[in-house]
Parts: sequence; structure tokens; C-alpha cells
Amino acid sequence: MKKENIFWGLFFIVAAVLLIVGRFGVFQNINVWSILISVFFVAWLVRSVARIDVGGILFSIAFLCIVYARPLGITAITPWPVLGAALLGSIGFSFIFPHHHSHEHRIEKFDSTEEVHGNTVECATTFGSSIKYINSDDLSCVNVDCNFGAMKIYFDNSMIQSECAVLDMKVSFAGIELYVPKTWNIENNVNFSFGGMEEKNRSESSGAPTLVLQGSVSFAGVTVLYV
Repeated sequence: MKKENIFWGLFFIVAAVLLIVGRFGVFQNINVWSILISVFFVAWLVRSVARIDVGGILFSIAFLCIVYARPLGITAITPWPVLGAALLGSIGFSFIFPHHHSHEHRIEKFDSTEEVHGNTVECATTFGSSIKYINSDDLSCVNVDCNFGAMKIYFDNSMIQSECAVLDMKVSFAGIELYVPKTWNIENNVNFSFGGMEEKNRSESSGAPTLVLQGSVSFAGVTVLYV
């Protein structure tokens, strides 16, 4: 049994107990939901520290600041200033300590690795982590559904024959990494709530083809890496 499965199992069991016990007035001065959200972000922080993921560290701290803004007296810097600081800090560290990705180092400690074929593909992960390799000669649409997890999607074996393809995202409490060819143009039309997007490496696009990003992302981060 994987340690992450044990953690999430215990997390939801504790959540269930707290919700029932809270109805009896045991936690009159404590917001049970704040406790549960805090556990999630603390777990994200610990995991990010273990993986030396600066973005995860900064964003988890930022979300904890938002949750406890009133008790800490820092409402003046929440939510957008602290999220903006986390985003800018992540970008800054990415320049100072760049990560170089290659095919040889793609296999990491992820729950699953899958090759997906077709012009319209589905990528879904819930309470877990996965790597998706999109193989398509004429990519048109990718639907991504990721909740409470992490996903890496590689597009370097895909081609866009028409002017554009659409990547529709429904992401919450998660981290998404998109590895796209340097020659592709990225158009960001995503609706972000307590989240954001950053781009790494340099794009060499001439304007087409275009991968249009749309959908909704909440309490999550999207990273585009040009390869």
C-alpha cells in the first residue's frame, strides 16, 4: 500500500469524524474546514520540501497565509499579493536554478504512466499522480480533469495540423505540468481562482500552431515547459 494512499485515507476518515463531532458543538471556536484545508496544504508543503519543489513550497505557504490571514493579522497581503509573490518567487527561482528535462529522466515517482493516442483525448487523475504522453498526428482537443493530484502531460510527440488545438482543463487542488514543443504558441484563456500559470524555457513560436488553454483552475498551478 502506497504511503500517499494511507495519508489520503486517513485524511478523509479524520474529516468525516470532525464533521460529525463538530455538529455536537465540540469545536465551537474552531473552523473545522480550516483545519482540513490546513492539513492538505501542510501535506503539500512537506511533499514539496521533500522534492525540492520551490513552486509547491511557496504556493502552499501562500495558501496557508490566506486561510489564517485574520488570526495572523495579514489580511492586507491576501489573497492576491501573497499569491503574486509566490508566483514571482517561483519564476525567480526557476531562473536561478533551472531544471533541465529529458526523455531519459521522465520516469519519476508517479502513480501511473500512460500513452494516449488520438485526435481527441481524455486525461484524468484524482487523488494521485500520473504522467501522460500524448501521441497524435492531428491533435484537436485534450480534456484534462485533475483533482487533488499531480499530472504531467507531454506533447512533444504530437502535431497540430490545423491552426490550433484546445486543451480544456478542470483542475482543483492540483499541479499540472505541460511539456510542449518550442515551436508551439500558447494562448491562455483559463479562468484561475487562487492559482496561476508560469512558463519555463524559451518559446520559438512563429505564431502557429497554437495550443489554446481554457477551462477553470482553482487552488492549483499550471506550468508550461517548452521542450
